[in-house]
Amino acid sequence: MSSYEASGYWYGDDQSAPEAVDLLNLMRRYRDAERTMRANTRGSMGMNETDMTALRFLLGAHRKGEVPRQRDFAEKLGISNASVSALIDRLCRDGYAQRVMHPADRRSVGIIPTQYSDTEVRGTLQQMHERMMSAVDGLDAEERKAAAKFLHALIASVEWNDVDLGHAAQRDHELRDVPGSNLASS
Repeated sequence: MSSYEASGYWYGDDQSAPEAVDLLNLMRRYRDAERTMRANTRGSMGMNETDMTALRFLLGAHRKGEVPRQRDFAEKLGISNASVSALIDRLCRDGYAQRVMHPADRRSVGIIPTQYSDTEVRGTLQQMHERMMSAVDGLDAEERKAAAKFLHALIASVEWNDVDLGHAAQRDHELRDVPGSNLASS
């Protein structure tokens, strides 16, 4: 048992670093906490997971100055055109989005967020985002580099599958260019 696990604190009295399994257990706890927070957020906004993902996509596109079409939602969410139509209907009905003439193609319909959606999402998530930023701001530059290295490697490990075996050399090459990656060239 590691000193971290035994002490119940991030670092034990001897200031030893957590073991690998301790980090993975902390990631699992974070995922569970985030999943619970997302479920609570969806519940407070009266949305299902797909609706919330669509709203995040819509707000992200809006921040980039883009006006997505229904087909963009279908592609992003991996759902049928009929399902997207029902989803957009719900977002519009609940005041989160509206259909407009697409600025690049007047024959096409674009989807834009309403002021209500931006206000609602910010109001619901602002305190949580501030707490998350505070946690990151508490790290010094070296700790942020170590955290980034760990997260990049963890992301790569879960994105990996048997299909990727043919792309292993390419992925390793790409990871060499990621700051903090354990494959980064010295």
